[in-house]
Amino acid sequence: MSPSLLSREAQLLVLTAGGPANDPEVRRLCNGELDWHRLLGLAQTENATLIVWQSLRRVGIGDIPPEVETAWRQLAMVSEFQSLRLERLLHEALQALATRAIDVMLLKGSALAYTTYASFQDRPMGDVDLLVPPERAAEAWSLLQGAGWKWSSDLFPADWYRTHHHLPPLYDATAASVGLELHRAPLPPGHPFRLEPEMLWLGATRIHVNGQAVWVPNPLYRLLHLSVHFSWSHGMRGGVWRAFRDVAAISGGQQSKDRAAVDWPAFVVLARESRAATCCYWTLRLARDLACAQVPEDVLQALRPAAPTFVMNRLERHYVFDLFPAERRCPSEWLRRRLWELGIAPGRSEHGAARPWTVPWSDPATGRSASDTWLSRFLAKARRARASIGYLGRITAMPSTS
Repeated sequence: MSPSLLSREAQLLVLTAGGPANDPEVRRLCNGELDWHRLLGLAQTENATLIVWQSLRRVGIGDIPPEVETAWRQLAMVSEFQSLRLERLLHEALQALATRAIDVMLLKGSALAYTTYASFQDRPMGDVDLLVPPERAAEAWSLLQGAGWKWSSDLFPADWYRTHHHLPPLYDATAASVGLELHRAPLPPGHPFRLEPEMLWLGATRIHVNGQAVWVPNPLYRLLHLSVHFSWSHGMRGGVWRAFRDVAAISGGQQSKDRAAVDWPAFVVLARESRAATCCYWTLRLARDLACAQVPEDVLQALRPAAPTFVMNRLERHYVFDLFPAERRCPSEWLRRRLWELGIAPGRSEHGAARPWTVPWSDPATGRSASDTWLSRFLAKARRARASIGYLGRITAMPSTS
């Protein structure tokens, strides 16, 4: 898959996710024609300003406009400050939970920050996710509110979270710039995967963070969780840069501090047994093709959905077109969902009727204007149908670059 399906700015962004090994190509793009304001906007959207700025400084910034360079320096400093603050608040939260002997497991970004990356600041995140035993979740949530975290009941009513996989989010009471989510389970209710909290606890590894003992999922579950989170929960349309960077780091990128290589045969078995083979396939394939993550070809073949190569290549083009909000080209939500289903193959994957858009808060409610008439709705539907047919024609007719 050619990264040229993306704009030059998006190409550069995803290449920085692959680490220093991609520096020559990043340097080439920097020395060409770039919309620096657009690149900065993409980096901000992906919470990547600090790491991308470090990559740009490493390769040479090129002809960046002075006002963009100044803004980027300031945003990188703010990002670093917020990361330091989040880590300090995390340490305080862990200390508070330890006073009640509540077991804590780091999830997603925070787990990777202390196991895969060289430092907490190397893994940007807007909040931290902590898994606690379900029977102690309410106790832990109340305890943290007495330790400096704030619950905004107006924004996050308790009733919304009674059956959810995490409790209402908590925020830093002094600045509200960083958040914390206490999880009962790693995924929302109604998901189709064999990925229950008991499985994470059973194989977890104990580490120490600022002197406090905490747990992290074993490396295979870290990769499985991020793959499912990206391909299923986000529908391959959110957290793109972080997902690709995490795959690159786990799979052996130069930024990783993990000493042991991924046990790929064991991961394939786990992905299949968890009903997540296709989700893992697309996460790993896109990270390999766009960010040059070191994913073995035989692993992709073992996880690959049962579809002809022609179909798989065209699906990848669609997923690439739809990665970033500023570049999305698919004209229809209905078509987007059908193409997602074609790649994830929920029937063959034993997902039943579960879909990302059927779980709580997966899709924003779509209102209908009171001024809409049956004719205006019909004409809008006709326009979307025509645009969808044209879009399918474009991704099908394009010459193969694989």
